[in-house]
Order: sequence, then C-alpha cells, then structure tokens
Amino acid sequence: MKHFKTWMACLLLGGMTMQSAQAQKEGKKEYPYAFIGVQGGLQSTFTNFTFSNIETPIFAGSVGAMWTPVVGTRVHVSAMNCKGAIKELNETYGYKFVTSDLDLMINLKRIFAPYNEQDINVYLIGGVGLTYAWDNEKVNALAQSSGNRSYSLAWDDDRLVHNFRVGAQFEAALSRVVGLNLEVTANNLSDRFNSKINGKGDWQLQALIGLNFKIGRPGKAKATSGNAIAMQDYNANRNADALAANKQDPSATPKPDPKPVVTPPAPKKLAETKCEIFFDINSSAVRASEEAKLQAFAEWMKQHPSAKAEIMGYADAGTGNPNINRNISQKRADRVAKVLVERYGISADRLTTGYKGDSVQPFKDNDSNRVVIGVAKETK
Repeated sequence: MKHFKTWMACLLLGGMTMQSAQAQKEGKKEYPYAFIGVQGGLQSTFTNFTFSNIETPIFAGSVGAMWTPVVGTRVHVSAMNCKGAIKELNETYGYKFVTSDLDLMINLKRIFAPYNEQDINVYLIGGVGLTYAWDNEKVNALAQSSGNRSYSLAWDDDRLVHNFRVGAQFEAALSRVVGLNLEVTANNLSDRFNSKINGKGDWQLQALIGLNFKIGRPGKAKATSGNAIAMQDYNANRNADALAANKQDPSATPKPDPKPVVTPPAPKKLAETKCEIFFDINSSAVRASEEAKLQAFAEWMKQHPSAKAEIMGYADAGTGNPNINRNISQKRADRVAKVLVERYGISADRLTTGYKGDSVQPFKDNDSNRVVIGVAKETK
C-alpha cells in the first residue's frame, strides 16, 4: 500500500507539471513547449566495494517544459534496483528504490552559442527531491548471521530520504520533435541509505541514455504555408507585369478632331517584383525549399538589367531579444545578397541590404517574420 501511494504521488506531481506547460503553450511560438522523456542505463552507490560488482540497470521517465531557449524544468523519476556491499564478508545485498526530483535545466549551448545552427544542446541539471527505498531483508540477514554489531545500523523498514543532484545532459535532435540524449547525474542521499554509516551522505551515480519527445513545438508546416503564399504573390506580380506590358493606354487612342492632335506618349511603367525568403529560428542559412524563389528573383533581374534590388532582413519578436534579433536579421539579409551574387551572378552594385530586427513585423504570424524581403525595381 505504501508503495502504491508513493508511485501515485510521483504521477500526480508529473501530471501537474505537464498540465501547467500545456496551459501556457502558444501554438505560434517556439517557446514554451512541453516534453516527455524515457531513459535507461546503469547506476551504482559509491562504497568501499568494487564499483562494477554493485552496478544495476535502471529506468527513468520525465515530464517538463522549456520555458525559454535557456531555462527549463522537469520532474524526473528513476527506479528500481540498487546494491550495497559488506567488504568484510565479500557479500552484496540488493534493495529497491525510486527517486523523484524537481530539476532546473539550463541550456549552456543557447547561452554561449545562440547562432550555432547545429541541433545539439548541452544542459546543466540541478535538482532536489525524495528517494524511497524498500525490500532490504538480505543485509539484515547477513548482519544477524555474522554477529557483527556494526551491521545493526541496517534498516529493515521502508526508508524515505532526501535527494540533491547535479549533472549534465547532451541532446542531439533527430527531428524537430524527437531528441536523443545522454545524461550523467550524481545524487546525494541521506547517510544510511546503503545501510552503513560513514559520517557523510551517500552518493549515487546514474548514467542514462534515452529520448525526449517535444509536445506543442511547431513543425515546418507553417513555414511551408508561408512559402506557398510568397510564391503566389511572386506569380501574381509577374502576371500583373505581363498584363501591364500588353495593355494599351486609352489615352493613346486618337480622338475624333478635324485638326491633328499630337498626344504625348504615356510614361513607361517601371516594372518591379518581390520575393520573400523564410528562415528557421536562430538561422541565417537559406533552406533548400527557398532556393527556387531566389533563382526566379535573380532571373527577373537578369531580364531587367536596369533594375536594382533592396534586400531587407527581419526577425520574429516572439523569441530572442532586440540585440540578438537585430544581429540575426542582418545576417539573413547579407546571406541572401551573397547567394544572389555568388550563385546566380547578380552584380553586387545592383543590391543594397538592410535589417529591421524585430522592430518591424511584416506578418501577423510570429514565425513568418523570420524572413528576408527582396524588392527589385527598374530604374529606367
């Protein structure tokens, strides 16, 4: 019954964390988002016995949320077999445990390399919690058979002790919603957790590998939708240019008049076009899906040799800060101009670049403001 109550308490705490994360999630933003993690690995409690002889397999699960690119929290639960040893008897004994922690997660990669486009994150982990242990019959049997009074410190009832932990987790993204992680933590437990007194807390080392499943993190569908709208706008501009070129100006039609009337030619309409290149969060790399639009933009400029283009970079206001967003919007504009010059042969003196950061948001949809907008116009 006591075991059941402990597991229910862990599940209830995990459910509260998940509900809070889902309640605050905004579908149009990258953060916050919730996650669920599953892990497996090995653990051992440090003692005066051979380390490899008392290591045991464990399993772990977690629920939590990344509230910003740097800060996250989670509830982490690991279980269930542990070993100790009596060196004088050359004997080991086993017992069961479950450890639950409330952890703070700090993404060091987002602090020191916010513009790194590789999907690898390094988290510093610190937490507090409780460890519950039971089924410790063997150590008591060994103590009674040996007659050694020092073993009377072995506990025979279930135990509930504190847990403090520090550690690190390395995560590599397999997709936008799945990450592979390797985690190592050191847990400080109350003395006598391993049935012996040494005047300081017991240390339990855990090494785990697992997967994180992100919930509520936007996929690439929105970016694809924005690309489709941008391509429609581009095609509409081309059609409008073609219609304008073929349409006759009514003012050029001669009016019935007995005297010859010389009508000055209508001023030539200067052609122009526009393209919108969308980017991933914190990225200035031109995605393969955007290349067709850049190529079409360059072809139009080649067909209109007097045209010059303004390349303006933007960043979304939903993430980062004004300084970071100003820098990333400048990098995006410079990258688009570089591709036009080096890949498609547009002369650099026909291009001007600028950046707005997050001070101007061209689109209502937050994610669509990770964009570079190019406008090309004929000059004569």
